[in-house]
Amino acid sequence: MFAVLAVAGWGFWFLAKCSRGEPPRLDVVLFQAPTLWGMLLIVAAVLPMKLFAEEKRSGTIETLMTAPVTEVEIVLGKYAAALTLFTVIFAPTLAYSFILQHNSIGMELMDTRTIASGYLIFFLAGAFYLSIGMLTSSLSSSQIVAAVSSFCIVLLIFFAGALPSVVGGTVSSIFAYISPAQHMTDFALGVVDTGPVILYLSGIALMLFITVKVIESRRWL
Repeated sequence: MFAVLAVAGWGFWFLAKCSRGEPPRLDVVLFQAPTLWGMLLIVAAVLPMKLFAEEKRSGTIETLMTAPVTEVEIVLGKYAAALTLFTVIFAPTLAYSFILQHNSIGMELMDTRTIASGYLIFFLAGAFYLSIGMLTSSLSSSQIVAAVSSFCIVLLIFFAGALPSVVGGTVSSIFAYISPAQHMTDFALGVVDTGPVILYLSGIALMLFITVKVIESRRWL
């Protein structure tokens, strides 16, 4: 948490400083900082890496599977724990908007709806990436393998917006649609589109469903 806030805070300070006397744009300083999104990708890969991989390595997965709980409850419980810690780690960044407001000259009053919509898409993207990390953890007994696999997948999704210039046709449209950069650009300006919300919620549901099926398959091994 300290590392995340230190790096994200430095990125926030740097972008605010680069305004060069002009009132900084809230959407750029808060939600388009590369350091903040870089920390999101790292945390989403590292945080869930031991949820199932460590259970397999230590052998406690057998005890867990014989406990009076269902596979769905196991997966949802672990995912809720990871999502809660993710929220706690990034919650202090909410203070950035107030710091910016009270230390910037000529800046307009904050639009709480814009801030809320920006954090909404940030949280949904993080929740989706966490679900990917939990799936990779359920498929491996090594935390390192789970983390690296998850990071590669979320990195590919994150930079999907750059792929349309390389490929064309339907594939190009799909890559452009799943690009979180475009989603954040719109939501940070207060434009709430239900498309990305449904996309992330559907992705989370799909990842959790597959994870449940992976865990269920252990009963047959």
